Amino acid sequence: MKQRLNDDLGPLLADAGLLMFEYDADGFVVRAIGSCLGGSDPMLEVRSGLVSPEVVRRAAAGRSVTVQIAVGRRRISVKHEPVRGAGGRVERIVATAIDVTKARARARGVPALIRSLPSAS
Repeated sequence: MKQRLNDDLGPLLADAGLLMFEYDADGFVVRAIGSCLGGSDPMLEVRSGLVSPEVVRRAAAGRSVTVQIAVGRRRISVKHEPVRGAGGRVERIVATAIDVTKARARARGVPALIRSLPSAS
Protein backbone atom coordinates (compact mmCIF):
# COMPACT_ATOMS: atom_id res chain seq x y z
CA MET A 1 0.00 0.00 0.00
CA LYS A 2 2.74 2.48 0.96
CA GLN A 3 4.73 1.80 -2.23
CA ARG A 4 1.58 2.16 -4.32
CA LEU A 5 0.85 5.49 -2.66
CA ASN A 6 4.41 6.63 -3.44
CA ASP A 7 4.02 5.47 -7.04
CA ASP A 8 0.75 7.40 -7.34
CA LEU A 9 1.90 10.58 -5.56
CA GLY A 10 5.39 10.86 -7.03
CA PRO A 11 4.36 12.06 -10.50
CA LEU A 12 1.73 14.42 -9.06
CA LEU A 13 4.25 16.04 -6.73
CA ALA A 14 6.82 16.28 -9.52
CA ASP A 15 4.26 17.95 -11.83
CA ALA A 16 3.64 20.50 -9.07
CA GLY A 17 7.40 21.06 -8.69
CA LEU A 18 7.36 19.72 -5.15
CA LEU A 19 9.83 17.35 -3.51
CA MET A 20 8.99 15.77 -0.16
CA PHE A 21 11.55 13.87 1.86
CA GLU A 22 12.34 12.71 5.34
CA TYR A 23 15.54 12.03 7.19
CA ASP A 24 16.45 10.75 10.63
CA ALA A 25 17.87 12.88 13.45
CA ASP A 26 21.40 12.06 12.22
CA GLY A 27 20.65 13.46 8.75
CA PHE A 28 20.35 10.17 6.87
CA VAL A 29 17.66 10.39 4.17
CA VAL A 30 15.00 7.73 4.67
CA ARG A 31 12.80 8.40 1.64
CA ALA A 32 12.06 11.01 -0.99
CA ILE A 33 9.24 11.50 -3.47
CA GLY A 34 8.43 14.04 -6.18
CA SER A 35 10.77 16.57 -7.77
CA CYS A 36 11.57 20.26 -7.39
CA LEU A 37 14.34 20.26 -10.01
CA GLY A 38 12.62 18.31 -12.78
CA GLY A 39 14.69 15.17 -12.34
CA SER A 40 13.63 11.56 -12.15
CA ASP A 41 15.58 10.64 -8.99
CA PRO A 42 14.25 12.35 -5.84
CA MET A 43 17.06 10.95 -3.67
CA LEU A 44 19.61 12.53 -6.00
CA GLU A 45 17.81 15.87 -5.72
CA VAL A 46 18.02 15.74 -1.93
CA ARG A 47 21.76 15.06 -2.21
CA SER A 48 22.22 18.08 -4.51
CA GLY A 49 22.61 20.31 -1.46
CA LEU A 50 19.09 20.63 -0.07
CA VAL A 51 20.20 19.55 3.43
CA SER A 52 23.18 20.95 5.30
CA PRO A 53 24.69 19.76 8.60
CA GLU A 54 23.60 23.03 10.27
CA VAL A 55 19.98 22.55 9.20
CA VAL A 56 20.06 18.94 10.45
CA ARG A 57 21.36 20.12 13.84
CA ARG A 58 18.68 22.80 14.17
CA ALA A 59 15.82 20.53 13.06
CA ALA A 60 17.04 17.63 15.23
CA ALA A 61 17.03 20.06 18.16
CA GLY A 62 13.29 20.49 17.57
CA ARG A 63 13.16 23.70 15.54
CA SER A 64 11.30 24.26 12.28
CA VAL A 65 13.78 25.50 9.70
CA THR A 66 13.13 27.16 6.35
CA VAL A 67 16.04 27.94 4.05
CA GLN A 68 16.48 29.17 0.50
CA ILE A 69 19.18 27.39 -1.45
CA ALA A 70 20.71 28.15 -4.84
CA VAL A 71 20.96 25.07 -7.06
CA GLY A 72 22.47 26.22 -10.32
CA ARG A 73 20.35 29.16 -11.45
CA ARG A 74 17.36 28.02 -9.43
CA ARG A 75 16.26 29.13 -5.99
CA ILE A 76 14.77 26.32 -3.89
CA SER A 77 12.82 26.94 -0.68
CA VAL A 78 13.13 24.03 1.75
CA LYS A 79 11.07 23.72 4.95
CA HIS A 80 12.21 21.18 7.56
CA GLU A 81 9.78 20.11 10.30
CA PRO A 82 10.81 17.90 13.23
CA VAL A 83 8.51 14.99 14.09
CA ARG A 84 8.50 13.99 17.73
CA GLY A 85 7.86 10.52 19.04
CA ALA A 86 6.68 9.31 22.41
CA GLY A 87 8.46 11.22 25.13
CA GLY A 88 8.89 14.29 22.93
CA ARG A 89 12.20 13.26 21.35
CA VAL A 90 12.72 14.19 17.68
CA GLU A 91 12.63 10.92 15.72
CA ARG A 92 12.74 12.24 12.18
CA ILE A 93 12.46 15.37 10.12
CA VAL A 94 10.09 15.80 7.19
CA ALA A 95 10.88 18.38 4.56
CA THR A 96 9.34 19.95 1.49
CA ALA A 97 11.29 21.63 -1.27
CA ILE A 98 9.87 23.80 -4.03
CA ASP A 99 11.45 25.81 -6.82
CA VAL A 100 10.61 29.48 -6.10
CA THR A 101 12.73 30.98 -8.90
CA LYS A 102 9.79 32.16 -11.04
CA ALA A 103 7.78 33.39 -8.06
CA ARG A 104 10.74 35.49 -6.87
CA ALA A 105 11.21 36.94 -10.36
CA ARG A 106 7.52 37.87 -10.55
CA ALA A 107 7.67 39.46 -7.09
CA ARG A 108 10.66 41.57 -8.13
CA GLY A 109 8.78 42.72 -11.23
CA VAL A 110 5.68 43.98 -9.37
CA PRO A 111 7.19 47.31 -8.14
CA ALA A 112 8.42 48.09 -11.67
CA LEU A 113 4.99 47.28 -13.06
CA ILE A 114 3.33 49.57 -10.51
CA ARG A 115 5.74 52.41 -11.33
CA SER A 116 4.95 52.01 -15.03
CA LEU A 117 1.20 52.49 -14.53
CA PRO A 118 -0.22 55.94 -15.30
CA SER A 119 -0.90 58.14 -12.31
CA ALA A 120 -4.54 58.38 -11.14
CA SER A 121 -4.33 62.18 -10.73
